[in-house]
Parts: sequence; structure tokens; C-alpha cells
Amino acid sequence: TYGFRKTEFYIDARTQGWALRLNDQPLFLQGGNWITTDQLLRHSADEGRYADEVRLHIDMGFNLIRVWGGGIAERDPFYKAADRLGILVYQEFWQTGDNNGRWGGSFSYPSDDSLYLSNARSTVLRLRNHPSLLMWGMGNELNPEGLNPKPSIADGMRSIFTALDPDRFF
Repeated sequence: TYGFRKTEFYIDARTQGWALRLNDQPLFLQGGNWITTDQLLRHSADEGRYADEVRLHIDMGFNLIRVWGGGIAERDPFYKAADRLGILVYQEFWQTGDNNGRWGGSFSYPSDDSLYLSNARSTVLRLRNHPSLLMWGMGNELNPEGLNPKPSIADGMRSIFTALDPDRFF
């Protein structure tokens, strides 16, 4: 129910792209997207269901699950299943390309910065001790930089991670 690990993200000299070492061993991340199967929370406490769904990712040969930024920050039974089964998680926050105005969204999202950042802070506090949590992402398809997310949210998120989870990749 707990784990120790050393992670190091770096720029690979050969590919000039991001790479990961886990416990000093290079690891090729191969993963799948997670959009919760239960947005209505009908099975939100069903640890067996989460274990089965996480195990499907492992059976496909994945070592990483990306929790999509247009969805939710997954509940604890999901993370407990990932911890027990040994799969890594990339958790995004609630920002998407919809915020950039192309599909009716707005660069002004969210309308209440304080509430958004308070929820983000609570999420970091709730999830940061799970050994399966590899990294955080601001959101999905965020562009252009400097507008999506808006600067107040980007700066607030950086402050949260600096204060509450400074050693994890963000």
C-alpha cells in the first residue's frame, strides 16, 4: 500500500524529446487515456470495479494511465487500484482545448479563479501520496500559451505545486 521510487525526467540526447528514468532505469511510457466510466458516481465506491478497469490497461501492455483533463480527478479507489497493481498515473486538471474559444469556450475559464485553485489545492493534497501518481498536467490541449490557461490560473497552479508537491513533474 506504499512505495518508494526515484523518478527523473530528462531530455534524451538522441531523440531530443522527454524521457523518464524510474529507479535509475530508462522506462518507455506506454499508456492509455482514462475517461471515467462512471461520471454519475453510481459505482464510485466499488473498489473491485476500479481494479478490473485498471487491470484492463495492464493487460493491454500499458504502464501509464492518463486521467483526461476534461473529466475529473479520479477518486481514491481508482488510485488505490493503481497503487496495488503497479501502474503509473498522469493526472491532468480541468482545462481543455475547449477553453480556447474555438468550440464556444472562452479564455476566461474558469469564472471563479479562487474556487478553481482551492479545488486544485485540495486535489493535490488528496492525491500526492499515492505511489502510482507519476506526474501532473495543467490540462488537455492548452493553447496558445499565455492565454489557455489564463495567466492567473497558470501562476496559481505553479504556486500550488511549488508549495505542496515540488518534487513531482508538472
